[in-house]
Amino acid sequence: MPNKVVVQGKVEKQGNKKFKIKTQRNSEKDVEIDIVDDGNYDVEKLSVDDLPATMPDGKTITWYNNFAIKKGGNYINQPYKVKIEGLGSRSIVILDNNSEGRPYYFTGTVVDDTIELSDGDPGIGHT
Repeated sequence: MPNKVVVQGKVEKQGNKKFKIKTQRNSEKDVEIDIVDDGNYDVEKLSVDDLPATMPDGKTITWYNNFAIKKGGNYINQPYKVKIEGLGSRSIVILDNNSEGRPYYFTGTVVDDTIELSDGDPGIGHT
């Protein structure tokens, strides 16, 4: 798994369940998070620098953003929505705790540039 380097000052809290994660690099995009369940969440922006550069099929990955959502000090495993402008027209790539360090293609639906995830430690990009 890649190193988890926290990037300070990039998370904007917009309520108990809503967050905006701002970019660090020009190649990244801002991400809006909307957590379904109520609770006290800690959200961190993580660096994309150590994420894989290519998919197992050899296609180059451009990472949109990388973040962590925690509740009670642990990564969540519950539904939340991720909105990224322009997401609907791309082959979306995810790297999370379920992928054993290998990025995979997102197979869910995209509605209004929004996807639903449940792992609290994803990197999201496209090929």
